Amino acid sequence: MALADERVGNEAGTVAREPGAGDPAAGPEPGQEPAARQQPALTGPPTRYRMITPTDWFRIPLRSETKRARAVQILVDMAYPNKDEFATKRHELRELLGNVTESAAQRDAIEIYLSTQAALGVPIPASLMVTAEPEHPTATQQLPPATLADGIRDKYHGQAEVSVVRLPSGEAVRCRRTELSEDSKELGQPEERPNTLLEFYLPVPHSTAWLVLTFSAPLRELADAQVEMFDAIAGSFRWSE
Repeated sequence: MALADERVGNEAGTVAREPGAGDPAAGPEPGQEPAARQQPALTGPPTRYRMITPTDWFRIPLRSETKRARAVQILVDMAYPNKDEFATKRHELRELLGNVTESAAQRDAIEIYLSTQAALGVPIPASLMVTAEPEHPTATQQLPPATLADGIRDKYHGQAEVSVVRLPSGEAVRCRRTELSEDSKELGQPEERPNTLLEFYLPVPHSTAWLVLTFSAPLRELADAQVEMFDAIAGSFRWSE
């Protein structure tokens, strides 16, 4: 089953606020569903999804190599608009983003968001990667979220906060942990400062597949505040046909 993303905005990833929505970074509280925006009933597996992300998060689609390369180029132009003065930095950033996004695409990721937010000129990094976990070839029904949560706890040997939560899109497994990935190491992040990761495992309705939202907060001093924002983004997630 293939999943495509559905959203408002340009190809590069500036996501507009949906009609009637408040602050995109705030969103509804996890587990709360506004009466006017109930999750639609689906008769088969959904092929699209929607969610609200901050307007200063830059989206890079991954399933089309052409669109991926175009988005990377736009982000490089945004970061270093002076092509002559920053030629070396532009080349380095383009190569780095190209390697990271290609690696993510090979792992069945659908899209990546990168925060371009800054406070007083200082970047506030954060990211989101959306990944499709395909249907199990022999399973006849969806694995219960509680069973998946138990497996994740065992995987990380108690070093992760794992729970089953109720989102407007349905039950999901929420996992908060710390990790320094190979991509982060490539970006120059020191080993003593791992990322705070917040993952949501969303069962795809009427299938045995899962969609995984992986949020990353590299600055541990801001991790708790950013995790609140990540929870709100996950709370805005909706399936659609």
